[in-house]
Amino acid sequence: MIYLGFGIITGAVLALPAVGLSLLCRNAKFFNLAYGDQLGLTAYLVLFFNVSLGLNFLTSVGLSLIISAMLGIFFYWIIFKPLREHGGLILLVASLGLAFIIHNTELAIWGPNPQKFNIPFETGLRLGPFIVTPIQLTVIGLSLAMTGGIFALLRYTGIGRAMRATSDNIELAAIKGVDTERTFIWTWVICSATAGLGGVFLALITTLTPWTGFTALLLLFAALILGGVGNLLGALVGALIIGMASECAGIIPVLAPYKIAIAFAIMCICLVVRPSGILGKERGF
Repeated sequence: MIYLGFGIITGAVLALPAVGLSLLCRNAKFFNLAYGDQLGLTAYLVLFFNVSLGLNFLTSVGLSLIISAMLGIFFYWIIFKPLREHGGLILLVASLGLAFIIHNTELAIWGPNPQKFNIPFETGLRLGPFIVTPIQLTVIGLSLAMTGGIFALLRYTGIGRAMRATSDNIELAAIKGVDTERTFIWTWVICSATAGLGGVFLALITTLTPWTGFTALLLLFAALILGGVGNLLGALVGALIIGMASECAGIIPVLAPYKIAIAFAIMCICLVVRPSGILGKERGF
């Protein structure tokens, strides 16, 4: 039951960045390989404000999310917008280069050693068969609530409807009067913020290293394929399944070091049985 509890926590934490990455994939029409490293970079910014400058943790998170959103706009304007007309493959390669830049910047500044935020130590609480800390409960609640907020934004707000229209057919959306450029900017802002929050949540329940983002990206990739590429609800379901399956692998000691391999094995089985994913592609808005 301990491993199942860890799996639920991991799945819930992965849900928010998984939905953000799925939204970005659907609107930008490419898989952003720098998403994971941007996730890790935001966590390192929190570490800088919280540990190096001694600021309050919540203040550090707020400042870091603002910077993360601004970086998302900057990356879009400087790198991805000029290359958008050249197709998804060029954008994919550009995102890979950006991922290497961010990763090596983290490594050069903070080094390879695991890092922790400056927050009080908390004892675990017993909830039935599970033992969790108040921070873990808070992280689960916030992650799932904000994931629900993204679904509500897409369904009930003007910018959400514009995102849906742009992702379905950008030319038709422009003809109908949708400001597609503004929509793309908002997409990058929202997805950068979800990546940042995901990085902070992951660092809270584990430790922070320069490889945190890359490891998270692999799990997110498996979750997106499992749930259905471009399907936001599928990304949520996929993240929960991948999180629980990878952590529950620890029940068998010999499989414990191979959590990512377990996640990709599940993804491969899904591709064989149902290539479009559990809930199918590009649905779930």
